[in-house]
Amino acid sequence: MALEDMGINMPEEAKQNLKKPSESIQIVLMSRLAEMTPEELQKLDSAITPDVMSVLIKLLPELAELIEQIGGMEENQMQEEPQRQSMPEDNMGALANVT
Repeated sequence: MALEDMGINMPEEAKQNLKKPSESIQIVLMSRLAEMTPEELQKLDSAITPDVMSVLIKLLPELAELIEQIGGMEENQMQEEPQRQSMPEDNMGALANVT
């Protein structure tokens, strides 16, 4: 549903700004993720398939940056801990392709 269909008229510049990630929202999302238990994070990861992730990124563009940051952190950890065992990919959801 377009904004115009709801009776909301916005300048084109404002519409484009809606697609840009917000640093404050990103901080809130990261804080909420940090408060989750490993079990909750695993459930979240299982529930968010790559198809669902693309829709969530459209709704919350901040997620794209968070995923990139998480991927970078995991890559650094793997370089520091080469013996670390990884999770089986068949149990992973949308974040399976992050590393």
